[in-house]
Amino acid sequence: MNFRLRSPEVSTQHPPLLVLLHGKGANEDDLFALARHVDPRFLVISLRAPHEMAPGYYRWYERFDSPHGSIFDEEEIEASRQWLVQHIADLVTSSGAAPQQVHILGFSQGGAMALALALTEPRMVQSVVSIAGRLLAACTAQAAPATAMQHLNLLLQHGSQDEVVACSESVTACKYFSKKGTAADLKEYATGHTISPAMLKDALDFLSGQLDGEIPRTDA
Repeated sequence: MNFRLRSPEVSTQHPPLLVLLHGKGANEDDLFALARHVDPRFLVISLRAPHEMAPGYYRWYERFDSPHGSIFDEEEIEASRQWLVQHIADLVTSSGAAPQQVHILGFSQGGAMALALALTEPRMVQSVVSIAGRLLAACTAQAAPATAMQHLNLLLQHGSQDEVVACSESVTACKYFSKKGTAADLKEYATGHTISPAMLKDALDFLSGQLDGEIPRTDA
């Protein structure tokens, strides 16, 4: 497992853990640049996706275009989902992080995988920030009972001008989780497939709020 780590700046026996999941074609260095802005109480770990595309470039799953729309490699999705379940559990144990305070921020494919964990393994996750993500149909059949998702807090962020992953994907995901009784909020931004300064500020405020016992709400 390859990852980057930022230790918490506030000393505590069992720190909250923030896991960063990059998008397709990136690596663990990509989102780790955000770590310096993250609430100092967090232990921050940026993971590298398990499927190599080329040296230095990785993905969580393959996606193909077809005349009928996108096709997703379900075997790679499931392999990555299981990989995350195992490695996040191992990181919690090895780092001494609080197992009930695991938070995930993911971008694009990383956002989709973050939502996949919230959907299938909600016991492992306290909150999720999904930026330009989507709900993966391959994971919905493995969804945990709605009663197991009641503690989750989700923030879905998406650029209204996103040319890679349509903003409607986050709309669909937000509606899905909301119907399960999960606290899921959607916020749209006038930007493309990126993490804008406004997105980052809202995401960081949301994550800090989780540690403060708040549930920041946004207008869906």
